[in-house]
Amino acid sequence: MAFHGFGPDAVEFFVELGAHNDRPWWTSQRERYRTSVADPLAALADELVDEFGPVHVFRPNRDVRFSADKRPYKEQAAFVAGHGDGQPGGGSLYLQLSADGLALGGGWWTPGAAQLAAFRTAVDDPAVAADLQALLAELARTGLELDPGDPVATAPRGWSREHPQIALLRRRRLAVLHALEPGPWLATDEVVDVVRRDWRLTQRFVGWLQEHAAAD
Repeated sequence: MAFHGFGPDAVEFFVELGAHNDRPWWTSQRERYRTSVADPLAALADELVDEFGPVHVFRPNRDVRFSADKRPYKEQAAFVAGHGDGQPGGGSLYLQLSADGLALGGGWWTPGAAQLAAFRTAVDDPAVAADLQALLAELARTGLELDPGDPVATAPRGWSREHPQIALLRRRRLAVLHALEPGPWLATDEVVDVVRRDWRLTQRFVGWLQEHAAAD
């Protein structure tokens, strides 16, 4: 099935889900979810496989077994392509549709201690840090910004809070993200071109991580 856009009410679906996140409402809206969100999402994933490899579409149900938050459904639809976080050759590409619009990006969402240590050692080199800053500036011009994640409060252990790259050293998530406002364009095949553009740029950031920060 070719992708021709999300349903015109796809964003509104998530707005309403935010106010009615329960099984009775979901059951009454199941067909709407399928036609406006799930089927287009699967078709979009198929459009991307040839260039970016297998795409994993996430289920809409939340795992609430060990969570105090018992809302049964995710208030976004998402998929991911690529490999594991922080592994040699790794790095993922991400797409999310929600009430806020479309979010695109990727990188290492949950890098391990070895990957963070390698990244911090890399950006301690002024030349390497300058190369990364130049790449980030280029990505920022298209809307891809470093995701702040959950940074270290002051400075990582063993690093000075006065370090010239302290903003990078504090990071615990090494990913870029582009938040795109909702609009009529989401119901068109323009979405495919936007995703391809942002994912290609994101691959450059992932490539930088693989070259400079992949731990053995």
